[in-house]
Amino acid sequence: MKKSLRYFVLASLFVFYAGFAFGQCTPDPLVTDPEGNGEMVPDTIEATEGVATNLTVTIICPDTASVGSSGHINLHHITIKNLQNKPAWLIAACGCTNWELPAGVAQCVQVTSSPVPVGSTGYYTIDVIVDVYALIAGIPVQVQADYNSGMPLVVWVHPEGYNVTEFDYNGFGIIDPQPNPFNSTTKLGCFTKTPQTVSLRVYNMVGGEVYSEDLNTNAGENYFNFNGNNLNDGVYFYSITDENKRVITEKFIKSR
Repeated sequence: MKKSLRYFVLASLFVFYAGFAFGQCTPDPLVTDPEGNGEMVPDTIEATEGVATNLTVTIICPDTASVGSSGHINLHHITIKNLQNKPAWLIAACGCTNWELPAGVAQCVQVTSSPVPVGSTGYYTIDVIVDVYALIAGIPVQVQADYNSGMPLVVWVHPEGYNVTEFDYNGFGIIDPQPNPFNSTTKLGCFTKTPQTVSLRVYNMVGGEVYSEDLNTNAGENYFNFNGNNLNDGVYFYSITDENKRVITEKFIKSR
């Protein structure tokens, strides 16, 4: 399934631009993109207050995309121009040249920070600005300049001392969405040690609640069957709360 450039920038270019720096990193050779849709591993970048960030992200630009009025095109490369409203403490360096991501070629970005300032907990919206180059008659041609993906990205900062595994060891844990990204429906699961009532809340990227549901669980794995047909494509967050008011939040992606 071919995805729009808007989806790819949103879900697969989740990197943090900082002045066209060049980084010493190596793409993960296990990351591939056999369908040519674009890929990024890991697909979620999170930070925690008081903890330094240091990880390598592997990115593969898609072969084709739908971009604005240009319609369906064969991509040559995408150049990331700017990420507006990026937190100042977050920096990055691309293993590519001038933040140019050739279609179908694995590249890497080294994402780092000093310890994240205390008080930074929450979500930060970032607008992604790119130049898009299509392959026309064998020649790379710029078809979109300073293109805004149209949907903001989110930097997700956990509070100081956050550790999701502590919930797992105390009888409450979250299960990865199945599938993620999803087209129309997905299963949002949790683990509870004892039968109880848990609550699901789904939020958009600016914190607006778009869905809620309660579920009476059995001991073990339990699932909400979430229908997102009425949602626009993009990134969403969901929280599951147990009877002890413990909350676990995760990200999932809607894409047609």
